[in-house]
Amino acid sequence: MKRCAGVGLLALAAITPALADTGTNELRVDRLFQVRAVVTQGCLLGTGASDVSSYGNINFGQISSLSSPVNRTSTPGSGSIVLQCTPGTRLTIGIGSGANTASVAAGRFLAKGSERLRYQLYQDAAFNTVWGDGSNGAAALSTTFPAAGGTQSYPVYARLFSVTPMPSAGIYNDVVTVTISY
Repeated sequence: MKRCAGVGLLALAAITPALADTGTNELRVDRLFQVRAVVTQGCLLGTGASDVSSYGNINFGQISSLSSPVNRTSTPGSGSIVLQCTPGTRLTIGIGSGANTASVAAGRFLAKGSERLRYQLYQDAAFNTVWGDGSNGAAALSTTFPAAGGTQSYPVYARLFSVTPMPSAGIYNDVVTVTISY
């Protein structure tokens, strides 16, 4: 008997109408959603996908006498300020005084203990416009990032001034801070 009862249930299930969606007489409902991106002004320091922590070094080399000034022009990775900014971004590039002076009007200084070598950083190849931050005795560079975008390199022109007598042998250095404002 139990066997007949099971067959009866199967037969009953076969004649019960299906309640699933059959695909006929359906409603169509459309809704919109927005896709957008907001491009903001900004700059990335360096050429990679994230900001660099340093622009490298400007090296005056090994010097045994300084009877005339030594000039250097930075390159990317060795002192040049390399930026990737949103096209058309107005920006200011400032260079601080360094660790050994408060005002760059009389020069910046490389130091070894209490001994000093005077140097200066410039915005131009003619060594006429001292590069400062606007509050340290010299102006910052104000510019607009090119409309083509991409990567832009801003060279720094450095001059180590002549000196007599020469200070003692050793490594003289300074560290300056580059500030990008936009």
